[in-house]
Amino acid sequence: MFVVRFILSNLFGMVLLVAILLAKRILKNKVSLKFHYHIWFILLFSLVIVFLPMSLFETVGLGDITQQITAPINNKPGSVLVPPDMPEDWRYDFTEMTSATNNGELDFLVITLWVIGVLVVGIFYYMGSRRLRMIKRFAEPMQDNIVNIYHNCYKRICPKRKICLMQSDLITSPISFGCRLSYIILPCHVVNHSSEKEIEHILLHELTHIKHNDIWTNFWLCAEQAIYWFNPFLWWAFAKMRKDREAYCDWSVLNGYNSKEERLSYGDTLLRFASQKNNTMSYTANGLFDDKKQIRYRIERIAEFQKETKASRFIGRSFIFLLTLIMVLQVPAFAMVASDFGLSYQPKRGMTTVECDYSQYFGDAKGSAIVYDLNSDVYQVYNSSVITKRIAPCSTVKIFSGLNALEKGIITPSENTMKWDNMPRGISAWDRDQNLYSAMSNSVNWYFQLLDKSVGAEELEEFYARIGYGNEYIGGDTSYYWNGSKLKISPLEQVELLIKLYLNEFGFHKENVDTIKDAMFITDINGNKLYGKTGTGKIGSNDVNGWFIGYVESKANVYFFAVNLQDEANANGNAATEIAFSIFDEMGIDLNK
Repeated sequence: MFVVRFILSNLFGMVLLVAILLAKRILKNKVSLKFHYHIWFILLFSLVIVFLPMSLFETVGLGDITQQITAPINNKPGSVLVPPDMPEDWRYDFTEMTSATNNGELDFLVITLWVIGVLVVGIFYYMGSRRLRMIKRFAEPMQDNIVNIYHNCYKRICPKRKICLMQSDLITSPISFGCRLSYIILPCHVVNHSSEKEIEHILLHELTHIKHNDIWTNFWLCAEQAIYWFNPFLWWAFAKMRKDREAYCDWSVLNGYNSKEERLSYGDTLLRFASQKNNTMSYTANGLFDDKKQIRYRIERIAEFQKETKASRFIGRSFIFLLTLIMVLQVPAFAMVASDFGLSYQPKRGMTTVECDYSQYFGDAKGSAIVYDLNSDVYQVYNSSVITKRIAPCSTVKIFSGLNALEKGIITPSENTMKWDNMPRGISAWDRDQNLYSAMSNSVNWYFQLLDKSVGAEELEEFYARIGYGNEYIGGDTSYYWNGSKLKISPLEQVELLIKLYLNEFGFHKENVDTIKDAMFITDINGNKLYGKTGTGKIGSNDVNGWFIGYVESKANVYFFAVNLQDEANANGNAATEIAFSIFDEMGIDLNK
């Protein structure tokens, strides 16, 4: 889901960029240039949030579940119990192919293109850094009279950094760079053909850059430009930020002068060098002179110079605070993405859970298991951090597909047979006429596809929304909406829906609910009646998503369950069933004849 988060970050960045531009336009001369520069950092911070660890966005793993940690149930290894008279076919769920491979290939392609772009831009900046190292290597010591001016400027700015002042004939514009040891390097022609006042202006400007930590900001900007290389709006925004950075640096220098004449003299220095060709442009360094448009902007700001007042400071800080709040709004949006855009269930009521260790039954496969005791209202849970994650329901959805068809009158409890279309599907159990019971037992895709098609996509989606089935989304196609591309549901929701179905909290016709229960019936062992449905999701020839959901009805109690496992292969309904029976045995639920 990183690709989705990254796209969302770009979209939110565009919204924030518009908000920043509006704020700058509204305030304009009502605030200082300090505000006009610092407001850009909100955008920089916003674009970093997407790369924070995903765990920071996951608000609560189980919503408002109340955990009750008790002593675990006996975790003795148990054998897989499958009653000898139980029909075998119901466990082997012949289901659809998932579309997960297409999504994975698309994500890989997008990420590959993005990485290539990052590398290209990164190489460009690396070459700029190498050029700076070459300039530094061949730079020469500064003349004594310039050093004296520098010391006076250093005392005025107080950057509190170790700085090396040098000169070079490899550059045409003054630059400053370096993190641990900072360098200010002046062009030889500037040193030889400039007045002491002009040298003072240049040094004050570069020292102010160092004091403002603009060297580190340069690296930050370069990193984000590399990461967001494909977004021209952000490149434009970063160029605006660099322009405001230079204007803010000018403004800071001008605050150290007391007279208008001194400030205008500083502007004259900019104008004098504006006509000179600058071949020292480097995004990894600070420079006094940029292109003519930026020089014009800075000269205009110098002409309009005003010191910051308490009122302008308050207004500026208030707007920055407001825009920071807007930036923080993307955190809950990313929390949603951390839940796969609503694909994490947030329970609506408190729950009492008992953590159980069923890892010996799952082996190396990932997954979860839930068993709900109706009498005690307690959930026995394995891998609680996963039971709220929504995934493809596969063929387990056929329980409610059949119920919907009964409610809509597509089929009835007494008339639910559909003729086979004589099209071979490669599965002998499918290639015959089917009723609700045989179709449920053999997980016959074409039978339920006909039911869903008869209902229609819009009404089918309304039905799933009514009962609260997972993310309630099927799209416009009823054929394979359960295969991983659209409809998704969590193990916990599977159990909650089975409870509501059993108690008929939906208010459906009783005969329809009873019919679905009968279709789910698997076996009766020692007075324990097992009802359930398996599900299998495939990628290619590999079974990667296995379900077994249902309930066990005894004389004194009812136990609802959902087992899901995921692996690169062999994660299917049969494997989920074996795990479920091992858990039943461990719990003392006798299903062994």
